[in-house]
Amino acid sequence: MAKDEGQVAEEVYRWRVHLLRRQPERLPVVLLVLVGAPVLGLWLMGHWLFALAAFWMIFSATADYLMPIRYEIDATGVRQRGWSPRRMRWEQVKRVVWGEQGVLLSPFAQPSRLDAFRGVFLWYGDQPDTVRMWVERYCPACYSNAHTRATKKRGKRTVSGAKSRCVSSGKSH
Repeated sequence: MAKDEGQVAEEVYRWRVHLLRRQPERLPVVLLVLVGAPVLGLWLMGHWLFALAAFWMIFSATADYLMPIRYEIDATGVRQRGWSPRRMRWEQVKRVVWGEQGVLLSPFAQPSRLDAFRGVFLWYGDQPDTVRMWVERYCPACYSNAHTRATKKRGKRTVSGAKSRCVSSGKSH
């Protein structure tokens, strides 16, 4: 298939993270709750519908752990594919929080309780350096961080400079 002269092949970086394989020690507790909650719902309420509802709620809450998560990064943004798919364009990213196990891309300039719901958390998997390189390559919130320095403030690392929004965090997600 021939390409037009003006058409440029878009670079996309894809990787997959399966949290169950990375943290197998958590599986017994997840399975206990996944089976125990429906049994408890059936026993207490006396109807199979409550057991099914309990199973569905627990499975939905643990699906990102039990099933693989696929990520894509390109010039337009990031995509998380899996049980709870998410997408964020680079223009929406106001703050980048680097952690030990992944990076949070947040639409909020200041830390917010809504970060977990509106932001996208990219697990590094076994490729932290590559993921970091791709995020820094495209994320405008990181461009403004190039000439600023990180300082300690109230026990958390924040970035000095009014425009900078890339921060490091000791928290792991």
